[in-house]
Amino acid sequence: MILTLAYSEKAFAIENSLDETERQRAASFRFAYLRDAYVFAHAFKRRVLSYYFPLKKTSEWSFYRTSSGKPFIQENIAFNLSHSAESVAVALAQSSDECAIGVDVECYKDMDDLESMIDMVCHLDEKSLLEVCADRQASFFCLWTAKEALLKANGSGLVDNLSQINCAPSLLNREPYGLPWQGDQYRLQSFHFPWGVISLAWRERLSVSDIQLVDWTSGAPITEVNGMKN
Repeated sequence: MILTLAYSEKAFAIENSLDETERQRAASFRFAYLRDAYVFAHAFKRRVLSYYFPLKKTSEWSFYRTSSGKPFIQENIAFNLSHSAESVAVALAQSSDECAIGVDVECYKDMDDLESMIDMVCHLDEKSLLEVCADRQASFFCLWTAKEALLKANGSGLVDNLSQINCAPSLLNREPYGLPWQGDQYRLQSFHFPWGVISLAWRERLSVSDIQLVDWTSGAPITEVNGMKN
């Protein structure tokens, strides 16, 4: 099975295809930049779904939530959305498993509380590796997104014991690795860009054979194959 990761570094012109619930949510943001980021992310989500699964127009998708609050759709398509500033990422694959996939994107930014965050959320193995990383802050973002992607795949949301989740392999190489969580087995992989990092998590039984990276920053999809863009 191919798992698709569609992303955009920044917002581009896109049709506002949001439904009434999403429009109300967008209107609730006090600041325009947060409202604009929300609208773009959810319009992008709809465009990506219709591009890879053209059974519906962008405005026709209906979204539901699991008992833990994770969004899903009823078309046997597993997906997950994340956005940070103007950047957005959507992971999707053909599956009826609502908790098959998780994705998290973070744009690099200066953190005044970096050391306290490391102490609070990092496993001992992660802290040891951070001591020898050339870019301590970027490496922390890699760990943070890996943990978030795992929790989003599982549908549990943020938990208090983040330091018990050991994502140290994310800093050792850029290959997928296994990690057990709440009685299930997941695979994780992080992707690094000059502007930030995106981490993916998926249930091992999804049997992912390949991850297709698709850069939508130009407003049109550019697929990366073996590090090359076509």
